[in-house]
Amino acid sequence: MLSKFNQPFPDKDSFKKSLLTILWVGVFIVLFLLLIRPFGIEGPWADLVWVSVGFGAVTVVFGWLFEFGTRYIFKIQTFGPSWTLGKWMLMATVLIVWIAIGNYLFVNWLSNWRSLGYFNFLRMIGYTSLIGIFPVALSGILIQLRATQQNEESAVDLSKHLHPKKEELTEQIELEDENGLTHALEVRDVRYIEALQNYVSVWYMSEGTLRKEIIRATLLSTEEKFAATDVVRCHRSYLVNVDCIEKVSGNAQGLRLQLQSVVEQEIPVSRSFISKIRELLD
Repeated sequence: MLSKFNQPFPDKDSFKKSLLTILWVGVFIVLFLLLIRPFGIEGPWADLVWVSVGFGAVTVVFGWLFEFGTRYIFKIQTFGPSWTLGKWMLMATVLIVWIAIGNYLFVNWLSNWRSLGYFNFLRMIGYTSLIGIFPVALSGILIQLRATQQNEESAVDLSKHLHPKKEELTEQIELEDENGLTHALEVRDVRYIEALQNYVSVWYMSEGTLRKEIIRATLLSTEEKFAATDVVRCHRSYLVNVDCIEKVSGNAQGLRLQLQSVVEQEIPVSRSFISKIRELLD
């Protein structure tokens, strides 16, 4: 079970999509409190609606603040191999405690601050956790399993279409390095290209050795130079030579490509680029 927590977890959604997800969670909280009425919640219908909407609003506001803080203030990395199921669950637990603080303040505001106290605070954390922690943990495991299954199926599908490197291609692309020197590279020698802020690193074969050149360019401008070739975008930070793919594997975060003569690096593939790679392989 511990190994499960160390497995990669799907990259976090965009900021906009995360905010929308939190909004839907807030709606769920409102409906849950209205229909289930847990923890002895009673009272006139109008009061129940007001209180339920209040708790839902607290969930949304505190959830949005948490999302903004973790993403833009603390800049917590929620992508890549280091982003695991265990870290996702830990962050989800912190979020639940953070929302519990908001609920505690909301309850005290409703009661004219007569519910202050250590015991009431712990009880609110307990109530919030009972509603949120088990669905969150279950959803995390299901998200990981579903993503892993989908990506493994995509990896098997792409592997069926792999073909040998097209040695007959001799097209050249001219790129300018960080010293202003122009390098003419044969497309067939290029393995992959990685974004480095205002530069890109181009990995290519020369005299049987894998080499690297730092080029003063953006990944977008480099991608445009390789238009109409089999060097295509596969990830927000990578271009890859499709003809050099030897093996395709998948995990919860997406596909990984093993390239000819590239031993220490696997190239990630975002789901949105899978169809383009499959098209070139066919």
